[in-house]
Amino acid sequence: MSRALGHTGGIFAELFRERLGEPVDLSDLDLSAHPPERVALARRVWQDRVRTEFRSVQIMTRWLSEVVGAGDPLEVYAAAIDLVEDEVRHVGLTARLCEALGAEPLLPDPVELRDPERYLKSSMIERATTTAIQMLAINETISVAFIEDLHDRCEDPAVHRVLHATCADEEGHQDLGWSYVKTSLRRFEPSTMKSWRHLVKITLEPHDRQADAIVAELPDAKRDLDAFAEPELASLGLFSPQRQALVYRRVRREVLEPKLGTLDLL
Repeated sequence: MSRALGHTGGIFAELFRERLGEPVDLSDLDLSAHPPERVALARRVWQDRVRTEFRSVQIMTRWLSEVVGAGDPLEVYAAAIDLVEDEVRHVGLTARLCEALGAEPLLPDPVELRDPERYLKSSMIERATTTAIQMLAINETISVAFIEDLHDRCEDPAVHRVLHATCADEEGHQDLGWSYVKTSLRRFEPSTMKSWRHLVKITLEPHDRQADAIVAELPDAKRDLDAFAEPELASLGLFSPQRQALVYRRVRREVLEPKLGTLDLL
């Protein structure tokens, strides 16, 4: 059973504010402006986002240990620390919005990150590169596309501030993962590229499968983002599965495929 994400005061709260900024102001969030069923949906979605952001903290913390264990250049450690801080801030943002919506922020169940034994037995260089390809390059690019799509359409001032703060963090990291992957792949023999391309394939497969199943149900006239404007959903930071699938297809085509192709990873 999921446990609640706790808070504490004193020196820890002071340090949190000092390092990660003051809590975003959500005092003007007006839930009465939305139908109860949409508010209920927003509570479930933002609870899930808390859990997702918490997992990201764990993965970025793991990556910090991987790049240090791989003996990467000193400056890479600072980038990894910055990523961890951003993910902690995102947990705070999503948790605060959860609470403003009337939902309790919950930890993932189980709380601990359980990596496969085969992965844990890989060298730190392999692990650091794997995490960079899957999380910093591919999944982070997809996540940013989703957040930016919501940010650009959200008209609720309180929710927009949460999305804006998240987007602001991502601005400086758009190329970080891709730059690391490009450099790190040079450490491996050319014969290993087949394995890295397989990693890319299995990382994209679940996203492709879900998006393809949704888009296949849409008539041709509806296979366009303009058909799913959804201002009422965007106001609470929500979108339909159809719009999400179309946003994914766009970022895959316009961003992921060119970048992966340049690295010979497709």
